[in-house]
Amino acid sequence: MRQLTAVALVGVLALVGCAADAPSPSPAPSASDAGRSADVDVETDPEVDAFRAALEGHSPADPHALVAAVEAAGFERSAIERTRELDSLGEPVTFLEIAVRQGESCLLGQVGEGEANALRADALGGGRCLVGEIVTVD
Repeated sequence: MRQLTAVALVGVLALVGCAADAPSPSPAPSASDAGRSADVDVETDPEVDAFRAALEGHSPADPHALVAAVEAAGFERSAIERTRELDSLGEPVTFLEIAVRQGESCLLGQVGEGEANALRADALGGGRCLVGEIVTVD
């Protein structure tokens, strides 16, 4: 099961790495940034922060509650996709990936042991956010 989780995580990270090569616009510095060092990245994304907050406290064991939390945070249900909560052998997964499609980008999140993770990346060529067999939310 750990090998499957590792393979899935490597796939997601590889896709995120590919998307990271694409240039993304940076917000203009604000007055609060004036006293900060030029080498500190202060870029924030309120949607990523809201998405991450919705993921906090959830586990892969209850994907329906996770989807409900993302939807309650204001994200469109029909734009949500997630990985399965059971692996190919029927065992519970250690981590579950969830994504929200937003135009040409996706909010990607992961819940499991520890803190929830979230980031924004470009959508895949086929219009999806996640690779492999996914569960679409109707």
